[in-house]
Amino acid sequence: MSSLDNRTYRVNIEFDTKTVNVTCFGINSVDSDVEGAYASVKELPEWMQLRLATLSMLDVPPPPNDVDGVGCRVGPYLFWVVK
Repeated sequence: MSSLDNRTYRVNIEFDTKTVNVTCFGINSVDSDVEGAYASVKELPEWMQLRLATLSMLDVPPPPNDVDGVGCRVGPYLFWVVK
């Protein structure tokens, strides 16, 4: 894994419209090509769709919901995804 892969994404899925807002954090976030608003989860890159599908199966907190190499579920529609 290269150093460019050390990014964390905040993914918020709007409850009513199902639009997705993605914000990239990390030292290499300036070079991220996955950021901004998307009409649906289907428009996201496949790697992010798979991580969101995995995290969606977890219970909504308070239990720890961290999955190594995937991210965590913060709320019903809020996720942290790692790459």
